[in-house]
Amino acid sequence: MNLLRQFINLTSAELRLFGREPIALFFTFIFPVFMLFVIMEVFVPAEAPKEVVINQVMPSLMVLIISSTAIFGVPMSIVSYRQIKFLKRLRGSPVTPLAILGGFGLANFIVTLLGIALLAIVAVLVYSAVLAGSLMAFLGGFVLAFLSLAAIFLFIPGVARSERAAIAISQIIFFPVMFFSGVFIPLDQLPDWIARYISAFIPVTHAVELLQGLWLGAPLADLTREMLILLGVLLLGVVIAARTFRWE
Repeated sequence: MNLLRQFINLTSAELRLFGREPIALFFTFIFPVFMLFVIMEVFVPAEAPKEVVINQVMPSLMVLIISSTAIFGVPMSIVSYRQIKFLKRLRGSPVTPLAILGGFGLANFIVTLLGIALLAIVAVLVYSAVLAGSLMAFLGGFVLAFLSLAAIFLFIPGVARSERAAIAISQIIFFPVMFFSGVFIPLDQLPDWIARYISAFIPVTHAVELLQGLWLGAPLADLTREMLILLGVLLLGVVIAARTFRWE
């Protein structure tokens, strides 16, 4: 019961901290909606049916929100708590590293879900976006994508010795990943060698493929490869996080 209370307290503290982080709020709630309008109003040709294009763009921008949390949100939280010696104080308690990471993960999952809900509401009201597939299947894919990306990028707080270093590493990773994974630019518009030899090895690429397929109603059998890859990424991320986690 004490462990559960500590887990809840850690999650609540992380949610309160998130509300005081303007950069995190921007990338979770404002930037994705801004990108939605930019893509739909600037880059989509006038003759293209926007009610069709929006259903291809939506899942990509959802992955943008997940990636923002995975690359910035969770790592920044861990590094910040380590710098103020909060993790060091927890070291003497029965809380395990996985429980701590779980608390951070749950808080960021809630925030990510809210960001995606806001994006979906705007897309439905403004551009008539429609989920063609199963809602439960899509939610399951969202959870898998979140867990996989959050896990694999947990190496950032493991190698960063300060908050400034963590921010620098996250920025170096974030924008190339967004451009080469199909989030900002569809894979079929990238040079073939980039899509084949770079994009295929970025976990975010497979999250985009999975959520696009589920949103558009593709059979689960057609998405088996993406699901297996993301499961592998999840397991690899957990192993790396467990080995690189530092209390101080």
